[in-house]
Amino acid sequence: MSYRYRCGSCRATSDPVPSRRAARAEQRRHRAREHAGLIPDDESIEPDDDHTIGVGGLLLVLLIGCLIVEALTRIAY
Repeated sequence: MSYRYRCGSCRATSDPVPSRRAARAEQRRHRAREHAGLIPDDESIEPDDDHTIGVGGLLLVLLIGCLIVEALTRIAY
């Protein structure tokens, strides 16, 4: 799962990063650069919904897995 840092004061959002720890590093860099180290109001670290697989994607992966198992079974027997 990826995460994004959002600063409500600046209305800025970081690029997706692979972990919550990396998002906190983005947060620290942003605070230092844009807010002189102060903590802005309305900031958050959120899961990146644009990069999650979702239920539909999970079902597709399951279906493909079943098809692969069936094909291997037919080949083996």
